Amino acid sequence: MTNLARMTRRLPTPLVLTTAICLVGVGIPLLTPAQAATAPLTFRRTVLQDQKAYGEPSLALSADGKHIAVCVPGGAGETSDWYSNDDGHTFGTSHTNSTNGGGDCELDYLPNGTLLNADLEITDSAIRYSQDYGKTWQGTQTAGVEQDRQWFAHSKDGKTAYLVYHDFAAEGEFYAQSNDGGLTWPTTLAAQPVNGPDQLALPGTGAGRPGDPASLVDQGGNTFSGPMLVSPDNKDLYVVYSVSDAQTNATSSTPPYGQTRGIVVAHKGPGASSFSNRYAVASDGLSTTGAIFPWGTIDKAGNVYVLFNSDKGSKGHFHTYYVVSTDKAKTWSGPVKVDDNPLAAGAQIYATGAAGAAGVLDIAWYGAAAGGGPADKASVWDIHFAQVRNATSAHPTITRALVAPGNPIHRGDICLNGLLCILGGDRSLADFMELAIGKDGMAQIAYSDNTGFTSGSKGRVVWAKQVGGQSALAPTASAASARVAASAAEPVTQPVTLPRTGGGTGGVLAATGLDQALPGAALLLLLGAAVVRRRRTGLSPAEGNLRRRQVVTRRRK
Repeated sequence: MTNLARMTRRLPTPLVLTTAICLVGVGIPLLTPAQAATAPLTFRRTVLQDQKAYGEPSLALSADGKHIAVCVPGGAGETSDWYSNDDGHTFGTSHTNSTNGGGDCELDYLPNGTLLNADLEITDSAIRYSQDYGKTWQGTQTAGVEQDRQWFAHSKDGKTAYLVYHDFAAEGEFYAQSNDGGLTWPTTLAAQPVNGPDQLALPGTGAGRPGDPASLVDQGGNTFSGPMLVSPDNKDLYVVYSVSDAQTNATSSTPPYGQTRGIVVAHKGPGASSFSNRYAVASDGLSTTGAIFPWGTIDKAGNVYVLFNSDKGSKGHFHTYYVVSTDKAKTWSGPVKVDDNPLAAGAQIYATGAAGAAGVLDIAWYGAAAGGGPADKASVWDIHFAQVRNATSAHPTITRALVAPGNPIHRGDICLNGLLCILGGDRSLADFMELAIGKDGMAQIAYSDNTGFTSGSKGRVVWAKQVGGQSALAPTASAASARVAASAAEPVTQPVTLPRTGGGTGGVLAATGLDQALPGAALLLLLGAAVVRRRRTGLSPAEGNLRRRQVVTRRRK
């Protein structure tokens, strides 16, 4: 919470009213004070037993809410896996083997309880499945063609399984498809294109707007793949990925490609023969957006969210944002800044998340409160969590917390250059971690830790489950009536957001657009003061007016 928000909470009601009126006059940005707390956000954690690696943990939860699985690349042709049948209180270990594996690991639980595991082989992915919740593995198949960074998805009934990825040669987006619940993966369905004909007509100048088709010229040979999403009604497919643009590729200081500048969401509706690929966040030619992998999720009402990190407004200082589409990726909101760190301080990276009830979004990320950015060797990193409610409205509310207060997960720099980190930088945490929402609506997170709660210098995977705060599956009635739970670690604030639109440059982020919301913020502060007065007196506005008239009458007598 800002110092201003803290001060206004402590001011007497008349002074709060005066302050709000004055702030409108002089144009000082302000945030709305939080409402009263209902429950703190808290987590319990389990440090998973040592295996061969701990970076890039993938997390999968069973539909019945009883089983949890986590995996990481194990190296030497295998993945390291952990499984729990008792809500994460204990975990067993297993591993998979494949001829050329040991690359990226990915998990997915199907509705029937089958657990899929994809081990990246570069030439394809080796797929194995478990029918005892991760204890043993069987049925090695290969899926896809030469590839990097793969993600699973499945249909509502689980009969169709997908593996989405980008290929090394053209850096195009593709997916493989299994029609028997991941047991077999036909070679005829190994490389179905996500890119579509709507991407061929643009010149590739990087000047597109959110909602515009994303040019293949901009995509060039530089994509970072995010997940595939399946709509709740099983009718729509979405694929999230980030790209650079032709202009910055040509002028990059690290050729042949520039940093990722825009984020694309491909959509394929019922009956469509191909995907449409539109910008959710457009390139501004300056900031890095979507570092290192963008993330996508979809809520129970079918609203599509993209979560990402960007250093827009303060070079090198990344922050966590989301945008949302309520019309199947045709148009997109302006970016909403989720973290409350100052724009020019520290860095927030590796955003991951999942959506629950309509307009409810859970997000986790690694954050350093101070320092010069990810490359700062003096940075201290924590695992952060936020729950956003009314996320599709112009006035979302955000509850924030540290997952492991007092236990940083990393000290030093974190390299965001992927495989190029071999040229310098600490890539010990690898490139992502993962959050999922369980059947009970509580968030679960698998993350890497090599300095804090795990103790010692050797890194571990930590599994954490939300045990306090609101369930993501609990609906929020409206922005006006929502009561937000305050975290003991970080107070709640009301973010100021940009108008939701399908046009515009898409380059201005919420943290730099406070002046556009001043009148509304002041009005909310005035209303908040009225609520405070009512709470203090216990009177309704009508009762208060009657009481004041009675006082005036007595004084006159």
